[in-house]
Amino acid sequence: MSAMRLIEGEVEDPRDRQIAELRDELQELTLKLQRADAATWLAKQEANRALEALRRQLGPLYRALQAVFGELDSAGVADDAAPSAGAGQPAQNSRVAAVWASWKSKLGRGEGKVIDALLVHGEMNTQQLAIAIGQHRNSIPRLIFSLNRAGLIDKAGGRFSLKKL
Repeated sequence: MSAMRLIEGEVEDPRDRQIAELRDELQELTLKLQRADAATWLAKQEANRALEALRRQLGPLYRALQAVFGELDSAGVADDAAPSAGAGQPAQNSRVAAVWASWKSKLGRGEGKVIDALLVHGEMNTQQLAIAIGQHRNSIPRLIFSLNRAGLIDKAGGRFSLKKL
């Protein structure tokens, strides 16, 4: 009988080297992605700080201009670009619109949608408001409560309307 020779030592498989290279590449890419995510987060934070500073700087000017235009509307000074609907009508409509725009900017987006719906449609019940603003009807009482607390809404027989300005 002849003796079989066994291979001694390690046999190198090229796939082991490829696996090791791919693991190293994966680790590098993971680190690069983490750095990119951190840089993106920092950039967003910096942009938010810059926008907040801009808002702080422009806020007083914005409020002052709102007051100026409100006074112009009260004085009957019409915007040349706006078509006039009759004597005294444009000033009143734009003044009322400015007041509602001011309230909408102070309140939440949902409350603003309710104000817009009531301005367009007049009196509405809870279900009609929910459909008009695209919300579930269970969210309407919270919005109505907020508007009522601000003294902006009237309720009569389950129907809501905006107070007259």
